[in-house]
Amino acid sequence: MTGTPLTETLIAIQSRYSTPQTVSFHTLGCRLNQSESGALAGGFDAAGFEVIRSAQPADLCIINTCSVTAQAESRCRALIRRILKKKPDTFIAVTGCYAQIGIDALRQIPGIDLIAGTDHKMSLPTLVQAIVGQGADAARLQKRSEPLVFHSPQINRNEFTVPNLSVFDHATRPNIKIQDGCDFFCTFCIIPYTRGRSRSRAFDDILLEVSIWVARGHQEIVLTGVNLGEYESSEKNLLDLIQALEAFEGLERIRISSIEPTTISNDLIEWMKTSTKLCSFLHLPLQSGSDKTLRHMDRRYSRQDYIDFAREAKEKIPKLGLGTDVMVGFPGEDETAFEETVSLVQSLPFSYLHVFPYSRRKGTRVTRSDLPPVNPATIKQRTKVLCALSDTMRETFYRRYIGQKVSVLFETQNEAGLFTGLTDNYIRVGVKTNQDLSGHMLPVQIQAVHNGLAMGECI
Repeated sequence: MTGTPLTETLIAIQSRYSTPQTVSFHTLGCRLNQSESGALAGGFDAAGFEVIRSAQPADLCIINTCSVTAQAESRCRALIRRILKKKPDTFIAVTGCYAQIGIDALRQIPGIDLIAGTDHKMSLPTLVQAIVGQGADAARLQKRSEPLVFHSPQINRNEFTVPNLSVFDHATRPNIKIQDGCDFFCTFCIIPYTRGRSRSRAFDDILLEVSIWVARGHQEIVLTGVNLGEYESSEKNLLDLIQALEAFEGLERIRISSIEPTTISNDLIEWMKTSTKLCSFLHLPLQSGSDKTLRHMDRRYSRQDYIDFAREAKEKIPKLGLGTDVMVGFPGEDETAFEETVSLVQSLPFSYLHVFPYSRRKGTRVTRSDLPPVNPATIKQRTKVLCALSDTMRETFYRRYIGQKVSVLFETQNEAGLFTGLTDNYIRVGVKTNQDLSGHMLPVQIQAVHNGLAMGECI
């Protein structure tokens, strides 16, 4: 039996609204990208899309890319091809840093339907909604023979807000984007070209987002950005923001993510010394312990400057968790320069190192220099030395807490069945339990250190 034209139209409309188009996210790179993907998910949800997990096939796939190294860009291209192989009809939208600086390469990849550069990233829900339309006129996304491109070579330098909150970020410790871009132009870094110059998020907009996270029961937030110490909005700096956030009842911890050592004020260290909410933790990128290499990198401190600051911070805050980034194999790094890096690391009480082999990045200033490259085998060996040193330093730091009671914010259960979480000074703690501890902050007695974990028992 065939229905009337009106009935068939109503059924078609009802079917359209009962099966919303789906969107998934694949996020590469830093905490900032993770925060932005969460906000974009909120925007697509508001636009009527169903947000699903990345492992599921979706009508629309957002790939939020990283461009910090050539390898990161290669992973992005490989990911696009894998997704298209599994579901060739998926509408692919590429955004993030690679979409800003690698637009010509992305145009050449068959199957990409939309490219949104840095200035257009957070408008993606609106851009896609304009393609499909709204209400009875809404259409399904269709593959394109060539991508739609939204790209501005000059990135806006104005203060910004985040239009949608990261409601689909289910992390125990949500990342709060407060700053973007960088003015430092280190010779190895592409970020000023992919994210633009330094700019800050409106002060009140940050307070609004944090108030919502706290109302949802989150006890810790992580302040994130490209160059956090440069934050400034409404004549308020990073310390002013932290002090305002500490007034939120229910917010127990405020953590600063990676921050440049030259941007940390003495007032911030003094505040961390006495604060009950600001985590006793600093991740201070070092990159090299050689003055010659630091000059070639165009870093803004000397070897001794870094040592003096780190020692002073540790003296004022004895329980401080101190992490760093170290780059291995920067052009011109000879054996003497590497040994200077090792000796600096050994002279300071780091709790861990992030070790990165240098990756030649087209567009960075160092590629225009005549500094000689370091042999890849040498880079590999030096990386092993520093990674082993990092393991030793982490264990030494953790062992200081055996027999002590610490407060742990639990996150997830690992493959060994241990529930793990972090102390305020960034000790990863694991406990054996049959209970779901996710999101709970509990006292734990540290009993041992094993396989990179401080093992403990809930008190």
